[in-house]
Amino acid sequence: MKLQQSPASSGPKLVKKHLSFVVLLVSILLLTMFWVATHETEKLLQNQLLLQGRAFFQEILLTRQWIAQHKGVFVPPEPGETVNPYLLMVPGLKTKIRDESGQEYILKNPALATREISELAQDNALFQFHITSLKPFNPANQPDAFESAALTAFENDRQEYTALTTSPQGQPVFRYMAPLRVQPDCLSCHNIQGYRVGDIRGGISVTISASDAIAQINKTQWLLAGVAAVMWLLIAATIISVGKALITQLTKAESRLLEWATRDALTSLWNRREGHRLISQAIAHSNRQHRPLSLLVMDIDFFKHVNDTYGHSAGDEVLKLVAATIRDALREYDTPCRTGGEEFLVGLPDTDLNQALRIAERLRELIDRTPITLSGSPPCHVTISIGAAVLRPDDSLDTLLARADAAMYLAKQTGRNRVVAEATMPLPQ
Repeated sequence: MKLQQSPASSGPKLVKKHLSFVVLLVSILLLTMFWVATHETEKLLQNQLLLQGRAFFQEILLTRQWIAQHKGVFVPPEPGETVNPYLLMVPGLKTKIRDESGQEYILKNPALATREISELAQDNALFQFHITSLKPFNPANQPDAFESAALTAFENDRQEYTALTTSPQGQPVFRYMAPLRVQPDCLSCHNIQGYRVGDIRGGISVTISASDAIAQINKTQWLLAGVAAVMWLLIAATIISVGKALITQLTKAESRLLEWATRDALTSLWNRREGHRLISQAIAHSNRQHRPLSLLVMDIDFFKHVNDTYGHSAGDEVLKLVAATIRDALREYDTPCRTGGEEFLVGLPDTDLNQALRIAERLRELIDRTPITLSGSPPCHVTISIGAAVLRPDDSLDTLLARADAAMYLAKQTGRNRVVAEATMPLPQ
């Protein structure tokens, strides 16, 4: 027979809720770590580009300073090459010389030399730089939007200007720009523009390809994402595994606690409190559905004699065997319980009084004809007296139980080992 269950606690649900919160917390933590790591990686790579831009700028600046200190350099002209026409506008500036062999050399001023170095670097796919000013001497040195913004910032004491952007060809580039201040050597060419030593004459912008850096950032981000995903899976799997083990242990512990709270420790039947609760529920259901319900009260005859003759251990064995006989003979939806000592109570849903009496008689006969074998003692024979009562419209458990109990005492008074219905004479044996 399948015994009814008492409502379980919400312990496992609470554990699952907390485990879900832990998994969510770990997910947020890993996402935060991933964001910080990727952000720091981007900052690191951008700092590398910044350092590279600064280094190129300093190299260009030193080259310009060296050329300016020597008032420009004279080089043999390329075929068809002439003197920079803007140099011819500077009064008294020598732009051509010849050596003893008659070889002609033309002047390369710092700006022109810098521009030609830039073209050479660009041809070799290294980097690109551009000398520019808000008041350029050479129209070719007109600033673009990035350079105009940088030059304006320099006039407001900004020391450098950077941007990660795209080239006209759509390639990612890093742009760096720093100001050029007028040195005494610069005035030989730029005095006519009204500059003074220390003025910001313009700036040099450096353009570096960022394709490799962006590719490295993307690679690093994918790697970090993969590591974060693996960590999340491992941690989540661990939490779920531990959680399942915890829930299993908690469920077992709750089941044991439920057994201790609702079962009779000796017979494993429902105890008095749980039996009364379940039968009260069945009574309420029967009243709502207008269905019959009967109650049996049973007491083992002369049980004190069993304890006195065979000992209390043997008495416990008798109680367990009688309880097992009652449990096995009942239906799945019946409610057997031990209410104390040698007394038992059975709720019989959907059972009228005649049906209850037949069930009670069958139980009485089973116990009467079943010898009980005790350890170290001869077989023991016990009988039971049973009182039966049927639910009335105005009944509570107490009133129904009182009538069944009175019928059981009547069975005791009229000879024991018999079944008595409420307000009736004993059934014939």
